[in-house]
Amino acid sequence: MTPQHHFLRVGQVVPTDQEVATVEIDTPVSDALAMMASSGFDQLPVTSNSMVVGVFSYRSLAVNLAIVRRQDSPLSYPVGDFLEDLAFVRSGSDVEDALEALHQKGAVLVGDEERLLAVVTTADISSYLWAATRQFMMVREVELATRYLAQQACATEDELRVLVAAARPAHVDGTPAERLEDLTFGELISMINGPERFGKVFSRTFGSSRELVFSMLEPVRDVRNKVLHFRDAVSEDEIDLVMNARVWLLRRVRMAR
Repeated sequence: MTPQHHFLRVGQVVPTDQEVATVEIDTPVSDALAMMASSGFDQLPVTSNSMVVGVFSYRSLAVNLAIVRRQDSPLSYPVGDFLEDLAFVRSGSDVEDALEALHQKGAVLVGDEERLLAVVTTADISSYLWAATRQFMMVREVELATRYLAQQACATEDELRVLVAAARPAHVDGTPAERLEDLTFGELISMINGPERFGKVFSRTFGSSRELVFSMLEPVRDVRNKVLHFRDAVSEDEIDLVMNARVWLLRRVRMAR
């Protein structure tokens, strides 16, 4: 991985299976609409002599319908009569540079008028960012849910404070832990997993099986370390482990309310 791959660029957002489709300026609106409907496109770049001269979209059609005479059908008009402009961005540009144009028009063109490389839409941005951040969101929800259940299991604040303080030995960094937020996820798991503590306290919200809770949370700790410290890539099997833990914990949270 080269240094530039550490930063999010427009080209990274383009779906790997995207095939850029264009139509000529004299293409009938009916043909363009049929092509958009069959392919799931919201817009089509329009070319003239191999140069991109604009974009035909549902929006550009609606905005320009006023030019059509009442006795005529807009479907027979050429798409060149219903164009709008979309911003061009470079493949190597920061995604942030394209956000304003995406917000305004819902799409940007990658490349230039003579060499169109791709079309990036707000849906592409959403799909890419969800794929990139899903693992962060999953481990976050698992950790927050685990904290919540641990807190709800304690009858008093004093009981919780004593358990938290005991979960971090003083020799680690000399700083006593006072809140659940002060504990690492590993320390949190250890606090919950103590046989006596689990039976007396944490079984109230986590259920009766200490072994089940530990076997579910311990793998999440390993995935969390990979995700938050940008170590090895997280596999789909590991993501599934985190998602299963998330679903189980969500159910316990609902039961604890």
